Amino acid sequence: MEIRVKTPNRLGSTGRPKRLHSLVAPSSAPDPYLYVAKQVSTLPIWVFHGDADKSVSVEESRNMVKALKAIGANVQYTELPGVDHNAWDPAYGRADLIEWMLKQSRK
Repeated sequence: MEIRVKTPNRLGSTGRPKRLHSLVAPSSAPDPYLYVAKQVSTLPIWVFHGDADKSVSVEESRNMVKALKAIGANVQYTELPGVDHNAWDPAYGRADLIEWMLKQSRK
């Protein structure tokens, strides 16, 4: 599932960071944290991760958020208690997610 928000001045989505004004990451994939952080640091980012994820350790998102904060990125992190890998359902089900996306813009 992907959420897209389009207005005359904004295109928001849960994918394709080079074309976006905001980013929502339900789970982060293992990657060199600082390299990835630098690639997306101009975007406001909201990371969601279930603390019961058996596919990708919650430490991956914690480390990614730490790297993003270290370089001054606009990032917030929501850890979902008891949620396995399917963090997108509770993340996309939040009433405030679309509102948050519409308020964001690139640096």
